Amino acid sequence: MSKLYAIVDIETTGGSAGQDRITEIAIVHHDGEKVTGHYSTLINPERSIPPFITGLTGISNEMVKDAPKFYEVAKDIIEWTEGRIFVAHNAHFDYRFIKEEYASLGYTYTRHTLDTVKLARLAFPGHKSYSLGNLTQRMNIVITDRHRALGDAMATAQLFSMIMVSGTFTGSSDNFLTMNIRSSSLPKSITIETILNLPEDNGVYYFRNDQNTLIYIGKSKNLKSRIARHFSDYTGKSEKIRQSTHSIDYEITGNELAALIKESIEIRKLKPIYNKAQRNNSYPYAVVADFGETIPVLKVLKVQNENPELQTLKFFTHKKLAEQYILQKMNEMEENIREAIDSFQLGSFYTKGKEPFLFKWTPDVLTEYNRVFRQVVSNSKQWFDEDLLIITKGRTIHEKCLFLIEGGHFYGYGYFESIQSIDNIEDVMTIVERVTYHPELDILVHNYIKKNTRELSIIKINRRYE
Repeated sequence: MSKLYAIVDIETTGGSAGQDRITEIAIVHHDGEKVTGHYSTLINPERSIPPFITGLTGISNEMVKDAPKFYEVAKDIIEWTEGRIFVAHNAHFDYRFIKEEYASLGYTYTRHTLDTVKLARLAFPGHKSYSLGNLTQRMNIVITDRHRALGDAMATAQLFSMIMVSGTFTGSSDNFLTMNIRSSSLPKSITIETILNLPEDNGVYYFRNDQNTLIYIGKSKNLKSRIARHFSDYTGKSEKIRQSTHSIDYEITGNELAALIKESIEIRKLKPIYNKAQRNNSYPYAVVADFGETIPVLKVLKVQNENPELQTLKFFTHKKLAEQYILQKMNEMEENIREAIDSFQLGSFYTKGKEPFLFKWTPDVLTEYNRVFRQVVSNSKQWFDEDLLIITKGRTIHEKCLFLIEGGHFYGYGYFESIQSIDNIEDVMTIVERVTYHPELDILVHNYIKKNTRELSIIKINRRYE
């Protein structure tokens, strides 16, 4: 059966798919040889069109005032592109805008795509520019209504016909995927269709060999694109993964933070062959405050994936760094104690399993030492100073994802229905699944919320933990 194509062009209020909206769309049907039909409509973007855009496209606020809104033509666009390969000049631009419009309606729009810019570069090499305007001039393509959706779509359709006649493109998705992979570069058991049918969502993916042994875990904001890159990159590691992969699994997480956390947990738990660097414990040592004796001390302990005591001060990649940190704290305490008690002389109170050796322990010295020690412990910076709820999007439009920070550390996360109310911490605990503690998770969450505050709702929990 021959391939069918939907050649698409849109006009918009600007260049940002996340902020701007579509003002016009045209879809031209093509059977690989000729145009077989077309559809076009203006769209009310529900926002003002900047004068610069009106000057470029000729589309004014007055023209779109009574035009249908996107949700009113969404079904038409689905039907006109259903079962067809999505073709556009600079396809990423048009495809991304349309995906964003559908996402705002709670629908995931997915089509196989082709970019006539990439096709034209291979079919007609040597041009300085492969913009639609330049190609239509140099190749004598008739174009009417430049920078209007139907005019540009019809010009793109003529260009596509010329590409097909050139013989460089057979019409098979094998040849010119936007992700630049060929079936010959895929593992024997993985087909192009396997890649094309992957979701374009946040998630974690798993590669297994022919013995069903897990060989690699990764995460991405776009599972399809990231997995495809494994089979189009030609680094030494990619080649090893490509040769070993027999099957692909994935789990959609709905948001990037959940994907980061799940990847980190899964790599340490399952220890895939080709995640060697990531599966090692990045922070194997912890400095903890031991209050178990009359004279409290700081100690270096191996984390060994155990849930640390609340008195944990900090985690370290190397033991020497932990020891240096303790020496620094010793100096701080000695200085503070000397200010309070001039005659006090402090020896070493950092030990490797031995009792601390201190000079001139009088009741006053011991009282002051305990006060300063507790002050240093309480002032030691953890990744989170407060308990927090972090809420972001879930795996569907009807779901949200909740992350809990408790006692200065990442506690766990879970999903809940958008309509579900959360009135107290007990509600939170029924949603959140506790994860095995690891300091890397604190760092992942801390860094993510610092850079992505616009994507998250952050709520401070007004309660103290014993």
